[in-house]
Amino acid sequence: MAPATSDFEKLGAFYLGRPVDGPSGAPLLYDSRDLVTHAVCVGMTGSGKTGLCLALLEEAAMDGVPAIIIDPKGDLGNLLLTFPDLQAQNFRPWIVEDDAVRKGVTPDEWAAQQAKLWTDGLASWGQNGARIFFFNDTATTEIYTPGSTAGLPVNLVDAFHAPADQPDDEEMAERVQTAVAGLLGLLGISADPQKSREGAFLGAIFTHEWKAGHDLDLGAIITKIQQPPFEKIGVLDIEAFYPAKERFAMVLALNTLLASPGFAAWNAGEQLDIAKFLRTEDGRPRHAPAHA
Repeated sequence: MAPATSDFEKLGAFYLGRPVDGPSGAPLLYDSRDLVTHAVCVGMTGSGKTGLCLALLEEAAMDGVPAIIIDPKGDLGNLLLTFPDLQAQNFRPWIVEDDAVRKGVTPDEWAAQQAKLWTDGLASWGQNGARIFFFNDTATTEIYTPGSTAGLPVNLVDAFHAPADQPDDEEMAERVQTAVAGLLGLLGISADPQKSREGAFLGAIFTHEWKAGHDLDLGAIITKIQQPPFEKIGVLDIEAFYPAKERFAMVLALNTLLASPGFAAWNAGEQLDIAKFLRTEDGRPRHAPAHA
């Protein structure tokens, strides 16, 4: 027995299915207030972890909750596969044609079977195309691909622009740490942005330039590494803390990055603006899978 739609269309109640040991047809609702700061989903391979997390994300979106989704495996792009009319032609581009061959049917027939499978399956859980339409109408989903143009590229270099809102010292330190971590990541340097010598030196450059209202790009950063705009870090002279000969290795790495044909993808696309990643201009929640 499928639950009535009204049983689970409640604000703050995420519909996850039905409990196997509960009353027949009673929906299993997760109270969104129980999602506080951290959670972990564990289980054996194939036990449904990804499916559960996708359901939680979809239910959250329909309640107006946005999400930035880090997707190293490429599974969560399935959030875009939402077809309200559930027709075979919607499924046709996404089927695995080898599956059709193994089943002894044409790809078109296999797509029709998949459409029916999903239509019947959703119906058995009290859902239909109208709910998919509501999901599509409530939220938007876009795949970001930093360092690639396969999806929507992210311009990480623009993250080095001086803050326009003159943040206080604490917020400035957080922004500097984020920028330094991103730059170290681009260079493939696995140093701690807060505790390492590289992180402290780059952080001092960013802080000095941003407080003066100066934007930075990689060319300017190279110049500042070679000719720092200050004489000391902490109580030590620059040459004692980080000698020019050793800094030159970072200069070479940055220059190699600039000269790389693949670097253009890091310098294109949307700016790294978390607020824009979370909501559209009209205020709708955005699901932003970031696939590396």
